[in-house]
Amino acid sequence: MNLKDEKFLSKILAAILNISIVFGVILTIGVFYTTFYKRNIVDFITNEGVVVLLLVVGISSLFYIVFQLRGIIKTLILGDPFVRSNAIAFKKISISSLIIALCYLINLFINSNFKEFKFIYVDNMGIHTDMEVFIFLFASAFIFILSKVFDKAVTFKEENDLTV
Repeated sequence: MNLKDEKFLSKILAAILNISIVFGVILTIGVFYTTFYKRNIVDFITNEGVVVLLLVVGISSLFYIVFQLRGIIKTLILGDPFVRSNAIAFKKISISSLIIALCYLINLFINSNFKEFKFIYVDNMGIHTDMEVFIFLFASAFIFILSKVFDKAVTFKEENDLTV
């Protein structure tokens, strides 16, 4: 694959991320509307307040991940992805994934009946899982490892650039 194809692919990925942001905003508005306004939930001080906080923190973390990915894609388009800012961005994505996992875990303890907890189940609506906590925990661990590998690659690149 030559450099021209890589830049084209990077531009497609950037466009997909931009579309994801637009759909994410629309879906976020829809979730808040159906969860709180349509159900007429007015007492936000007790359990619903925690749910609002978890939704805001989780959705914000997800948007933060998308914006970090946009920054990484920009370096791909510019042609030099092995920069320190990308290693830092991967670390921030890892932390955001961990925050999302914690939001799922808190929600599991607050709003779930453990008797109904299912690893995976299929119904008329499709395939579902209650394992989001572990999915985001594993994603966080993998991305953190990727950030360390990327950081090491940047260090090697910088040392190589300094040698004649």
